[in-house]
Amino acid sequence: MTSHNMAIESMSKQEWRDMIKRIMDTCGFISGLINPKELFEIDLTLAQVKALICFSGDEELSMSELSRRLGVGMPTMTGMADQLVKAKLADRRRDSTDRRVVKIWLTDSGKNTLKTIMKIRRREMEKILVRLNREEQDGFCTALESAAQLFGTARGRKSRAVTEVE
Repeated sequence: MTSHNMAIESMSKQEWRDMIKRIMDTCGFISGLINPKELFEIDLTLAQVKALICFSGDEELSMSELSRRLGVGMPTMTGMADQLVKAKLADRRRDSTDRRVVKIWLTDSGKNTLKTIMKIRRREMEKILVRLNREEQDGFCTALESAAQLFGTARGRKSRAVTEVE
């Protein structure tokens, strides 16, 4: 028996439910805070914002890689890509060497929108970090990385650091 299973078995059903509720409440609260109102003034859906952020550090992605990063199926990804192309934020084409592969990339407008999104998010993170001393900042980053790894593992995905766009 693993230490994880022992930790679960040492809790009553009510303690387990309370723990799950506490995590869900905290995640919901953080989710609401991590997307400041300035982000909604960009006039994009949250799904579109998430899709744009996937391009941080990448010029071009295959549709399958983008769907993997977002954790959505290809039919959903195709619809999201249609919206990005219609909004002139992205463009796509079939790969010249393998016609089954569709490549998608951000247009100049998409890149500029991504820069704006990342500036907003960077300002929000700075508001948090300036309230902490160096040791607390390191602890905060480590805790977030651990949480990302746990969520990724639970969903069968590796966590991937998002690179800032300058």
